[in-house]
Amino acid sequence: MDPHSELKPYQLQYLIAVAEQGSLRQAAQTLGVSASAVSKGIKELEDVAGVALFERQARGYLLSPAGRLLLARARTITAEMSAALRELNGLQADVITEMSIGITPWIIHTILPAVLQRFSEVRPDVRLRIHEVLGTDYRSLRDGGIDVAIGLSPGDEAASEFVVRPLFSYEQAVACRTGHPCANARTLESLSGQGWILSHNLEQYGSPFREFFAANYSELKPGERPATLHFTRAAMAAMYIVENTDLLSILPWPLVEAMRSRYRIAVVPLRDKIMERHTSFITRRNTACNGAIGQFVDVLMAVVQEATERRDDAWLRISRAVDLIRR
Repeated sequence: MDPHSELKPYQLQYLIAVAEQGSLRQAAQTLGVSASAVSKGIKELEDVAGVALFERQARGYLLSPAGRLLLARARTITAEMSAALRELNGLQADVITEMSIGITPWIIHTILPAVLQRFSEVRPDVRLRIHEVLGTDYRSLRDGGIDVAIGLSPGDEAASEFVVRPLFSYEQAVACRTGHPCANARTLESLSGQGWILSHNLEQYGSPFREFFAANYSELKPGERPATLHFTRAAMAAMYIVENTDLLSILPWPLVEAMRSRYRIAVVPLRDKIMERHTSFITRRNTACNGAIGQFVDVLMAVVQEATERRDDAWLRISRAVDLIRR
């Protein structure tokens, strides 16, 4: 790296744009600058790094191994800069700070309303943008689309990118419509011929579901017709589809408990040992968990504690399916 050169924020923005667009011209249009400016910025960045960040090919600009490594850091840096500016703006009188949060469906449909009401009293200067997050795909957190996630803990491979703080543990359940032919099945293997509506990729499910899908839905015998697998990115869509079809789904037990009164669904009484999952507070590594981010989680846990202490009927029903992990 050239000690006399400095890395500049606009160079990282150029890197991200070219990586996403695969073209200098399209990246320039996206950024509202000239293609020559983008080309110069990328060249400056490569000079600073001392290594080529892109492979120039006929089909466009492709990231080199070094470019892929720097891209992940660039996204984190630019996202943190944007968050810092929002926090600084929030110090000014009458300025609204926006914060984007990804939240797992079982939290959304249980305690989130009470949390939002309390948080609005604590931080009336913060406007929240709430996104439903399913599975362990946290690209939007990595890229700065959301500031924090409260959802399913990602795997160990994400340790270099995220800080994960477990909040709750729970089990998953196989759900079906009331009166489904498999409503009394006792083993997961007996469901191998069924169709499914799932909310995230097969490899993101814990044991024994991950092994079950790998064994029964990946490699089929010649001429054997596979069972139908459908995917949705909306938890309530999965609920409605399960209620009105013979498709099965895998849902968090607390979500099932919360929605039993609204949907005609049942839980298949499996004897299989089902691995616990964790709902966690997830931030980008090196993100300071203070300000509005930390306060939101503090309010969440305070609302849970108070609902437990006063033995709130709705929360007690849900609490049978989750365990609070003391921080």
